[in-house]
Amino acid sequence: MKRRTLLGLLALFPLARGQGGCTPTPALTQGPYYLREVPRRQDLREGLPGVPLRLRLAVQNRACQPLRGARVDLWHTDAQGRYSGVDAPGTFCRGYQLTDEKGEVSFLTLFPGWYPSRTPHLHLRVEVGERTFTTQLFFPEEAQRQVYARPPYAERGLPRIGNRQDGIFRADLLLSLQAEGEGYTAFFPLTTPF
Repeated sequence: MKRRTLLGLLALFPLARGQGGCTPTPALTQGPYYLREVPRRQDLREGLPGVPLRLRLAVQNRACQPLRGARVDLWHTDAQGRYSGVDAPGTFCRGYQLTDEKGEVSFLTLFPGWYPSRTPHLHLRVEVGERTFTTQLFFPEEAQRQVYARPPYAERGLPRIGNRQDGIFRADLLLSLQAEGEGYTAFFPLTTPF
């Protein structure tokens, strides 16, 4: 009797890896500030001041297999809330990597600053051949309060828009941050829809 009940529950609530694959990461708007011509590199800081952020991503397809050789672009604002190539010259806080045999990439960058219409976020774009997938990642508000109390962020104060006030924010795209030296590290698994 217990076995039948358990099997019944499993049928009602299939696992993310069940039913033929993994659940894709939610796609979000690319936004207007994507630039294709950026350096292939791991360190995106270009000597700018700010709280270091090490981001490691594991990219897999719908079949839960690592995507090897996929182009992963990361872009975001600097500590002052500016996008390079848009609000300021250069390519700071922008770059791409190719995934390794495990489907992983790692970036060393800065905790982004805010701008008036959005909560702090990172943009990600995965490209495999002609197929692309774009999303955004977000930061816990407690981490935002800690970071924005430090220089060079402190002169601007806290963001005007909190996570829940941002029309694009999704709680399932919130980073879990761990302290690392003077900054943070985070890992996020990405599942593409292809």
